[in-house]
This record gives sequence, structure tokens and C-alpha cells, in this order.
Amino acid sequence: MPVASCLTYVKGLLDGLPMPPGTGGNMAAYILPPDPDEETQVPTAYVWPSQWKETRDPKTGGTVPRNTGWDTPSGTKSIVHTLDVYLTWFQPNETPDPRSDSLFPGIVDAVCVALRTAPTQVPVTDPYTGQPSTLVNIGEVIDGKTGLVAVSDEVWNRLDSLLTVTVWEIFRA
Repeated sequence: MPVASCLTYVKGLLDGLPMPPGTGGNMAAYILPPDPDEETQVPTAYVWPSQWKETRDPKTGGTVPRNTGWDTPSGTKSIVHTLDVYLTWFQPNETPDPRSDSLFPGIVDAVCVALRTAPTQVPVTDPYTGQPSTLVNIGEVIDGKTGLVAVSDEVWNRLDSLLTVTVWEIFRA
């Protein structure tokens, strides 16, 4: 199933994304889940598939007929991906920046804007199977929560956010 193409595209949307001044630079994005002990120098995103549902339901882009074998004419199926986007940033515990209390919310906002303003239809190809598909409705549904913890030396705060993002993928099957 084309999970890899969806992850790769969303990672590409976030990697290098400009961040608010004072956050250390543009965002770095990865697919592997975060290492809880890794201190990042710039805002960092990790994109991971939490769940998906594959269906031929016409409400999500599915059609009939079902194909009769590889590369035969067929209808379409869709996958509604639910991706977890973990955001992590380390901020000095005492910072003279007067905007420091809103820098992390600014990071979260920048990521949400990138997701909700992605193109409405994006053709992609799975890097492993070569199967073409189209991503639609990127970021139409975004749920989020944040957290703050002082790291062991209490000089830095680790700020985290978990965004749960839906992406629809339509392909022939």
C-alpha cells in the first residue's frame, strides 16, 4: 500500500520550512519517530503513520470495477491516512527574547499553515512499488496538543506538539 509516498510528500512539505525568527533556523523533517533524548538545534518534525483505512467507498474516492490483476483496468480505491506529526524544539529556560513565550506556538502555526495550504491534488509515486496515486485533502483535518518539559539540566525546555493530520490518497486497484 502506498504509505511511503504519503509520508515522503508530507515530510517534503515540512523539511526546510521557514520558522519564526529566534527559533534557530528552518525546520528539519524526518520520517523516523523522535529520539526522546535527542536535543535538536532547530525546530524538528517527525512524520509517522498512525493509522489508515483503505476502501472502495465512493464517499472517499473509490469506484468499481475491481481490477483482475496487476496493471489491468480497474476502478479506484482510497486510503484515508492519519499521520502523526511530532514537533520538537528546545528553548533556553531563561531567554531575553520578548517573544519567547510565543515562539513555539509560532512554530506550530507555521506547520499547520504549510499543511492546510498544500495543493489540493498532488500526483505522487510510491518509491518502492512505483505505484502512482494522488494525494488530496492534505491537512483538511488537523488535531493537536502540546507539551513542555524542563530537561535534566534545567537550562533548556523541551517543547513538543503532536499534530494528527489526515491525508486522502486515491489510486487504481
